[in-house]
Amino acid sequence: MISKILIYVIGVFFIIGAIDYMFGNPLRLGYKFEEGIKTMGTLALGIIGIYSLSPLLLKLFSPVSQFVWRTFSLDPSIIPGSVFAVDMGAYELCKNISFNSELGRFMGIIVGSTLGAAFSFTIPIAFSITEDEDKEFIAKGIMIGIITIPAGCIAAGIWLGIDLTLLLWNMTPIVLISLLLGILILKAPGIIIKVFRYFGRLIIGLSVLGLIFQGIYLIYGFKVLSSIISFEDSTALVGKITIILGGAYPMLEVINRMLRVPLNKLGERFGLTSSEITAMIGNLASNLLVFGNLKHMNEKGKVMCTAFAVSGAFIFGGQLAYIASVEAKLIGAFFICKSVSGILSLLLSNFIIEKENQQINIGEVMGYGD
Repeated sequence: MISKILIYVIGVFFIIGAIDYMFGNPLRLGYKFEEGIKTMGTLALGIIGIYSLSPLLLKLFSPVSQFVWRTFSLDPSIIPGSVFAVDMGAYELCKNISFNSELGRFMGIIVGSTLGAAFSFTIPIAFSITEDEDKEFIAKGIMIGIITIPAGCIAAGIWLGIDLTLLLWNMTPIVLISLLLGILILKAPGIIIKVFRYFGRLIIGLSVLGLIFQGIYLIYGFKVLSSIISFEDSTALVGKITIILGGAYPMLEVINRMLRVPLNKLGERFGLTSSEITAMIGNLASNLLVFGNLKHMNEKGKVMCTAFAVSGAFIFGGQLAYIASVEAKLIGAFFICKSVSGILSLLLSNFIIEKENQQINIGEVMGYGD
């Protein structure tokens, strides 16, 4: 019910944004409608290729999945869900590789939109487009964001009514992976940066390879792979996502206008500037807005915004649009996961920073007393 209501609301904003665009943007929502529609090219580059290759990737994952199931009694979907973003192959792989359809959807949508997105998109992007002097704050923020992801996933699983024992057993490796990854990012950021940078390139490479295969078939009529999803199905998915974004972006703009004053006041209580609050709101569409504005933030803002960019991003962006296109019934659980993880990441990062500041102040007082 919640999922349908949200889609209908987005549909209303899609129509309003389109009409506003037609009449010269008197409400200034047409710009956001245009921005959403223009994402189609970027989405095509990132989704069509990897989506087309999902049958091949499924074959590659099958031996590993069998080992995981027989050895640990874990659903095989845990692997692609943990390393691929929901809209970069996780959903298709999890759905087809899982031995439990309920867990397959959960891993593909919920885990794929959080931990999988952090692996394949957020971490490589965060370290590649930001300044060297910000890397320390980014590492700390990513660590905090990743640590809070399991809590959001478990909350979403409970919301979906998944058997608690089954849920917790299959979430155990994700909890361990999140903790280990968080520690490694904090203790050995240099190594982690290189690993994820190469992994990010691998994902992009696979997507482009899939596009090449599609192009060869469309132009020359030669099918490089027999088991490849049709170009028509791939582009139809991208088109659906684009339509959703054409409504989601104007909706987010209205939310931003309505909540700007109270959110700025809330930000002041946490020691955040208006630009940092704006970046957090923009993060609901894409965390690129956070990483592109880090140089304008103070140290606390950098850590808190990065933590939120890991666990709470894309609620009204591409992930929402993708999920609405392939598994709309899970939108409510998606919101629960992102909200719980995102809020926890902000609270935990604020707590850690305040504790560090208190220790620094105590050290200065003790030093002054000497």
